[in-house]
Amino acid sequence: MPDMGLTKLPISFPDEAAQLREHLRAIAGATVGERLRAVADTLAAAEALSEAGGRRQEQLRQHEASERQWRDRMKEFIAQHVAAGT
Repeated sequence: MPDMGLTKLPISFPDEAAQLREHLRAIAGATVGERLRAVADTLAAAEALSEAGGRRQEQLRQHEASERQWRDRMKEFIAQHVAAGT
């Protein structure tokens, strides 16, 4: 990567590709059940972090508003195009 005038940080961050390779090596021998439990654990941790951050209710409101908007647009589309075809 070319130097873009950025200073070198005093701490090093792990290489993402190396982290991914290590993760793949770690799960290579896992059973399907173990992998599914790992996914469930990850989702539960994400949910817990979202709740702890106090943004979960806002996220749910935004999602519900988006769903309502999509449904309204679909109803409008159907009313315009399906009804016109009959």
